[in-house]
Amino acid sequence: MEQLHRPPQLHRLSCHGIGASCTDCALHSTQWILCIIPADRTTAHANTVRSSARPYQHLSVSAPFIAIVPAWARVKLINDDDPCGLVVALHWARLRETARSALGTTACEIPCWFKAWDPFLREAGDTLTALHASNNPDPRCLAAFADVFALHLVHRYGQTTDTRETGPSLTQSKLSVVEHFIHEHIAENIQIEDLAVLLHMSPSHFARAFKTATGHPPHFYLTTERLRLAQSMLSEGSFPLIDIAARVGFQTQQHFTAVFHRYVGCTPRAFRIMHYRP
Repeated sequence: MEQLHRPPQLHRLSCHGIGASCTDCALHSTQWILCIIPADRTTAHANTVRSSARPYQHLSVSAPFIAIVPAWARVKLINDDDPCGLVVALHWARLRETARSALGTTACEIPCWFKAWDPFLREAGDTLTALHASNNPDPRCLAAFADVFALHLVHRYGQTTDTRETGPSLTQSKLSVVEHFIHEHIAENIQIEDLAVLLHMSPSHFARAFKTATGHPPHFYLTTERLRLAQSMLSEGSFPLIDIAARVGFQTQQHFTAVFHRYVGCTPRAFRIMHYRP
């Protein structure tokens, strides 16, 4: 991706390409936070420098997730052959005031180390990338984006900061978030950690809460959703079995056949013979 050049001193928002280094020392202070928006196959790894002053923290983020980290964190790329994505630096002290005035609430703190599935910020990142293509974005437009980022971060994450893991069960709205993510990314290698991130829970807490709400562990639900889609494709289409396996998230046709037989009671080929409706 073409490296994004940061414009002169901005008061609330600054951008650079995910593979570029930021040389402005002011942006590494505690007054700033970073929104990391990786694209394609780029994976960013953020961590703190080990010291007695701060606890060591780290996280890895790749599409379709974004991450929020302090500006003084070290961000490096795991696979940087062709880095794609954006790093948005936000002056949080000023943006917090904007959010407080607009939302009329004092709950304006957000956690500084988390990743989330956030299609809205990913779309905003794409627009910012396009704005920077000219290397001369309008500062007023960037200021408007700063307000949008602030309001979105506070509204979506700030109000639940203190209650992320207080309840033993999941509401229907939270389950809907998980279900929507699974349906959108069913062909990908979805991990329990990815689903827990959606609701800002630890994997162990999420697994317990999910089983309490649905009666089944997350892995069982994910597998049955994959097989339900596979059964529909076997009944209604003539895709080769290897293509169906890939489309529903299995790495090999052999694994797909073994799991299908274990859950459904017959092989995919036998199921197609019995249920095919052209």
